[in-house]
Amino acid sequence: MDVRRTAKRLLIGGALAAVIGLVGAMVTDSATKLSYQIMVADPAASGRLPACKPTVLFVDRTSGKELPCSGTPEGGYTDAERQEILRVAAGMAADDGTIDAVDEFKLSELGTQIGLRHHDATNTAGTWAFGIIGILGVAAFVTGIVVRLVANARRKVPGR
Repeated sequence: MDVRRTAKRLLIGGALAAVIGLVGAMVTDSATKLSYQIMVADPAASGRLPACKPTVLFVDRTSGKELPCSGTPEGGYTDAERQEILRVAAGMAADDGTIDAVDEFKLSELGTQIGLRHHDATNTAGTWAFGIIGILGVAAFVTGIVVRLVANARRKVPGR
């Protein structure tokens, strides 16, 4: 196989693997951090309920109580964590009669902290896998550059 062709394949494959790996690592890392959410909303006037998700808790904007949702999700928040969230939300609603944007942000942070408590090794496996692919891609890209430079230098040496 031609050295130039090998260098070209290393450059293209390395660049592609680096981009896929690094973007994938960022996406999987952010997905694991934002998986536990607390949504502040008004009770549904239409009677339509949002779909329940294991890691999402719906809180009433005016009372801080849990809003009903359709379905019965398994996993996610424990009963103790639900009670903690609802206690904090009720206190925020009682302060000024509603949960405002600042309170929503604080509840979102609480959800993230609870999500990090649930963080286990399986959640980071995807991030690490993509990160390793990205690092190997960068290594292949750099190797391709070196091979290309060496091949060009050899061609320019007289007597070869």
